[in-house]
Amino acid sequence: MYAVLKFLFDASSADWIRFACFFAGIFLFIGIAEKTRSALGWSPEVNRKLVHIMTGVLIFFAPLFFVSNRPLVWMAVIFIAVNYLGVTTGKLKGMHDTQRRSYGTVYYPLTFLILVLVFWNGQKSVLILSILILALADAAAAIGRENLKHPHEYYLGNDKKSREGSLVMFLTSFFIVFILLPLVGFLDGHAVNWVTSAWIGLAAALVATALEALSSGGSDNLSAPLGAAFVLHFMLTHSVQANEQFTIGLGVALGVAVLSYRIRILTASGSVGTFLLATLIFGTGGWIWSLPILIFFVLSSVLSRVGRVHKAQFAPLFEKSSCRDIGQVLANGAAAGLVMLVYNFFPRPIFYWLFLGALAAVNADTWATEIGVFSKISPRLITTFQKVTPGTSGGITLLGTLSALLGSLAIALSGWIASPVHFHISLYGWSFWIVVAGGFLASLVDSLLGATLQAQYRCPVCNKITERKIHCQNRKTQFLSGKAWLHNDGVNFLCSLSGIVFVWIGRMIFSK
Repeated sequence: MYAVLKFLFDASSADWIRFACFFAGIFLFIGIAEKTRSALGWSPEVNRKLVHIMTGVLIFFAPLFFVSNRPLVWMAVIFIAVNYLGVTTGKLKGMHDTQRRSYGTVYYPLTFLILVLVFWNGQKSVLILSILILALADAAAAIGRENLKHPHEYYLGNDKKSREGSLVMFLTSFFIVFILLPLVGFLDGHAVNWVTSAWIGLAAALVATALEALSSGGSDNLSAPLGAAFVLHFMLTHSVQANEQFTIGLGVALGVAVLSYRIRILTASGSVGTFLLATLIFGTGGWIWSLPILIFFVLSSVLSRVGRVHKAQFAPLFEKSSCRDIGQVLANGAAAGLVMLVYNFFPRPIFYWLFLGALAAVNADTWATEIGVFSKISPRLITTFQKVTPGTSGGITLLGTLSALLGSLAIALSGWIASPVHFHISLYGWSFWIVVAGGFLASLVDSLLGATLQAQYRCPVCNKITERKIHCQNRKTQFLSGKAWLHNDGVNFLCSLSGIVFVWIGRMIFSK
């Protein structure tokens, strides 16, 4: 018990005195802001942004004064609890969004907590710059968006954004990094010149702006600074050659996203999500990691357009169209992206196999769906093997099942072509066939979830069973079976996770 307490509170008396001063200072500032707002009749939104900025500026100095990160961890934990209570009870209106319930003020200290835990030792400059992007750039984007009479508005998520606000977000993030990185880099032993600072600033600003544009419900307080922090961390800890690869990967990702949007493979939200996911994989993984996901993206996009006239009859049954939105992009690629992210911090060969397992799973499922609809034999429900209408969730055919196996094989082959040496992927080795089997089995899990847990609805007009909540004549459908919270995107994400699990289990068995 003593050892645990010592670990949790391991800091000098001077650090705890500074903690008390910082803590009191933040609460004093919030209290003054709340009283001022009430006395002068300021808009809660204006006051909230002022608190947002000033609190971030105060926190900016914390890494310069504290020796241990324990007081800062406790500060973040306390404010997470206080802000959560403020949101749920409606107190401290000067701190919280009054137009809608938003957990942005909870994400704010949560972001600080993550940054302190991850970057305190050896990367304080990343922590400082990311906090300033959170405090200044995000607030500047909101102020810029709200003070224009006729902004060019758009929606990628549930929240309204504007082109002008996104531009302000980008420029503010860029200048924060460009100006301050050469000044604070000394904290970690980085001697960064202005050219390199501009280079890193552009990459970090682009990623942070894309994440802010996609955010909803205040989640940009979490996603934008953490995305910028990852870019800063990567480019400050890798060689010039690796940074050139990252920049090329970012450029290719941007090109793929824009082209896919132009030819209507992706919606606007899907193209931004693809840009972020592809930047992570192309930029940090290079050719070895990029080829498998490119194979999946290109072939699945081509297959979705094959036989469009024939497939049109099944479109009303499916929840989503072939033009993928952010939900579909994350459902198919988020698990692989998370594996890639973990690999960046803990490079181990197994993560490449798990990455292939996630992609093999979603590729197998995609091929089973896109090719299986051409089967001349009626599908059978995977749970009972009774005949069902083509397009029914959980229905399988021999053609679709064989297509799933080929889809999984295609990803395993792409992994072998990309890196037969670095990750010991061999056509004759067990790891190759574990990837094939893992992806194939995961596609069956997808069908099983579709037949049992995925939400199904019945249209009151045509009486057909569908995945959609709105069907004929824009009428609401009636919930029929499954879990109301589990839809097609969720099933696809669980499918990709299943591919990871099956490959991991296979490796545990065959490596003994």
